[in-house]
Formats: sequence, structure tokens, C-alpha cells
Amino acid sequence: MKADRLRRFIDVHAWAGMISGLILFVAFFAGAINVFHHELHHWQALPAERVQPLDQDVFLERLIQRFPSAAERLFFQPGDDPAAMWKQDGEWRTAYASNFVTGGDFVEQPSSELADFINQLHYQLAIPAGGGLLNIGMTLMGFIAVLYGVALFSGLVIHWPKIGKELLALRHQGNVRRYWKNLHNLIGVVSLPFHLIMSITGAAMGLFTVMAVLLGALVFGPQLQGVIAEETEVWPAPQAVGEPLKMSLMADYLSAARHEVPGLEVAWVEVRGYGDSQGWLDVAGSVPGYLGHHAHVVLDPMLKPLRVISPASRNLNQASLSPVYSLHFGDYGGLPLKLMYFVLGLLGCLLFVSGNILWCERRSDRTGPSRASAFLLRLTLGVCVGVVSGVAVSFWVSKAGLHSPLAEQVLWLERLVFLLVLVPLVAWSLRASPLRFSAQWLRIMPWLYLAIPLLSVLLEGGRAWREGDVLLVNLLMLAMAGILWIVSRHFRKRVRLAEPHPLWVGRLSDDHPRHLADAELE
Repeated sequence: MKADRLRRFIDVHAWAGMISGLILFVAFFAGAINVFHHELHHWQALPAERVQPLDQDVFLERLIQRFPSAAERLFFQPGDDPAAMWKQDGEWRTAYASNFVTGGDFVEQPSSELADFINQLHYQLAIPAGGGLLNIGMTLMGFIAVLYGVALFSGLVIHWPKIGKELLALRHQGNVRRYWKNLHNLIGVVSLPFHLIMSITGAAMGLFTVMAVLLGALVFGPQLQGVIAEETEVWPAPQAVGEPLKMSLMADYLSAARHEVPGLEVAWVEVRGYGDSQGWLDVAGSVPGYLGHHAHVVLDPMLKPLRVISPASRNLNQASLSPVYSLHFGDYGGLPLKLMYFVLGLLGCLLFVSGNILWCERRSDRTGPSRASAFLLRLTLGVCVGVVSGVAVSFWVSKAGLHSPLAEQVLWLERLVFLLVLVPLVAWSLRASPLRFSAQWLRIMPWLYLAIPLLSVLLEGGRAWREGDVLLVNLLMLAMAGILWIVSRHFRKRVRLAEPHPLWVGRLSDDHPRHLADAELE
């Protein structure tokens, strides 16, 4: 490749990666945890009281009597303690069968939304969605995913000719920059298929609404909205006629759905128009053994199938969307695949951090030390440390808050403390020496994650290891603490063995760089 063309690819790669790097760090770190979204829901919940919950049909009847608005649309989740979620006064509410105590009174227990917060941090940076057509945070992530794809392609073009020679060449050659460069290239090449999947699926999901609006405005006209609704909805919303109808047992609806789709593992049931003759139920779940494993069976109140969507029966739209969601969230291959996504997500975080560090040092070498390079390096360290530490403290609040007098405020406290950790750490990083700031917080962060399973054991006793989902989350937090401890040890070792770049230590004397660098680590 000609030198000028290669230079253009290098510039494109650097700018695309730099612009998207910090946002992608947030998305990947939260996404690595969010792979275990289902398990985290169980971890964050209070231990269930040892009472016999209501039968699922009795539970639904009492729920509709207590909250009539739930009859219009609710999501029912079967299980040992059946649950239902519905929208009331513009807010989603959740109730469990165990909330109905003896005598039929409804007692709402304090709850946590940590799993939902981590999910929102992943796909929309926890930016409030608002009431408009476009979700600002999700749309932003869609554009970032496009930049992410550009950085991946340009990076592959740049490094393809020398991949074989430098793939496993982890050496520092007198400074840490060579080591960071080789580590960055190694992670990028080895996990390239994973990153391509994240880029393509992230862009597809984040920009779906934008493309629909543009196509509707510029090409197809207003009728496109109706076509999209028809293709994406499992069944049209019912027009209630006010004719009451005795609902069948929920077990009968589940049995009818499994008859239509053998092997269906039910996740939830969407009920539209409960107790109305024009209502319907969407029994949704998964069929193991397929990449696009999502399935829906729409039934009328009399158990008659209205529509079946399964791996063996899809239209083009559903056949394309189902694999997109499965590939992005890694929910099609069981626990081994989830663990692989968890590790690759954390490696992706390291990829973005190393990319920004390399850009700062390279720019400083070309043009001399500059405020822009120093600012970006410090901002990168502040955001990364702030996000990792803030998420850990949100875990603390989620677990300890429900066992404290502040249990009713946990829903907003676990979000507030994230900001109260992130913002001061970013501000601190912009003023502190990068080397000292990194060394100090790499010592602290493993303890932040070690405290999470310890809190679980102290506050909930045997539940921390007896319940599978709770145990899995606790083990993941222990693993996170171990990973951060390894990073801390490796960071200190690299600095001891190789002279740090002047950007890391601020005002370095040309005569005594090693002495000052050692002082920063003390």
C-alpha cells in the first residue's frame, strides 16, 4: 500500500477510535456485566419470605382487582413466585404473588433496579429516554457503533501486513509504548469477530428508528410507519368492546403455546385486554438450539392460535432481527458463551483504553507535549476509573440499601451514587499526575469489587451460595476483583521495567526520569 494512503487510514483509525473510545468503554464495561442481566435481577432482589405465594391465576385476578389499569396491558412471568409488570401513570410497576399477604392486602416491598440501570448504561449511557420518537442515548450509541466499525476496518487494513510478525510480540523495548501498541493490536486481532458483531448489531439496533424516520420522510412516505408497526408487532393492539370473558387457566395458555412450538421455554406472557373478548395473549420464549431462538405464540382468550413466530416459521423481518439480538446479547449458547462474552467485553475495555493512550503519546511525540494530549490522557483515565468504581458502589447501594432504613430510596440512590463517584474522579484525574492517579486507584478498585460478595454473605447469609444466580453474580464480582488486581500488578511492573512517557508524570526532569517515576508510585 502506498505511504500516503496508509497515512490516511492511520488518521481515520486514530480519530474514529479516539472519538468513540470513551463511550465504548462505558458500553463494553456495562455490557460485560449486563450479559448476566437475568441473574443480576435475582441477585438484587430481597430474599423471598418463606410463605406460599398465591396461585398464578388467583394472583392475576387479585392484581386486576387492585390495579384495573393492568388489564389493558401487562407482562406476566411464571415461576415459583409469579410476577407481573404493567404501566401505571406513565411508570412501569412490578408486583409478585408474594406481595398479596393473607387477607388479600397488597404489600409492596422495596426493590432495586440495578440490573435495569446497568442495561441502560450499556445501550443508552443511562441518558433518560424522554417522550420523543427518538431515544437520544440509544441513537447516540448507534452512531458510535458506526464509528467503531470504521475504526475496526481501518485498523485491520493498517496492521494486516504485519499481523503474523507482531501478533504475539508483547515486548516493551525500552518503554511502555511498544508494549501498549502490541497489546492493543493483539486484542484487536484476536477478538475481531466479536467486535465486528458488536459494531454491526449495535448500529442496527441503535439506528433502526433513525433509518425508519429518514426512509419514511424521504422515500416511502407516511405509510412506512404502518408497515413497520405491522412487521414488528406480534399482533395488533385489541379494540376493547367491553364484553367480559372468563379467562382460561394460565397453565392452559402455556400448554397451548408449547403444543404449537415444541420445546418452547416460556420467558414471559404479554396479556392485552385481560378479561375482554377481544383480548389476546403472546406467550414468548426461546427454542434451544437456534441462533435466532426467540419464539412467540399469540392466542385468543379461548386458546385459539392467532399467530406463531418460531425458528421454523418467520417472515424476513423477524428472521433478521432475532439473530441480531441474539448475537449482541449472547443469550443463545448457555453459560459458556455468556462467560466468553464477559471476558471479551472486558478485553474490549482494555482495547479502547490502550488506543487512547497510544494516540496521546504518539501525538505528543510528533508535536511536542500539548494540553490536548495531556487532557485526553487524563480524561481517559478519569472516565475509566470513575465508571468501574461507580458501578461497584452502585452494587453496594443495591445490596446494602435494601437492608437499611433507606430501602425506599434505593431506586434512585444506586443511580445517584454512580454520578457522585464518576464526576469527582474525572475532576480529580484532570488535575492529578496520571501515573499517581492510576497507581492509587488500581490499588483501590479490586477492594471495591471484593466487598460486593462480602456484603452479600454478611447481609443474606447462605443465600449468597445456595441460590445459583446469586452465587454466579458473586463469583463474577470476585473474578472482577482478581482481574483488577492482576492489572494493578502488571501496571506497576511495566512502569518499573520501562521508562514512562513524560505525559504520565507531568513535569519530568530530563536528568532523573526514573527517580520521579518511582516517586509517583509510592
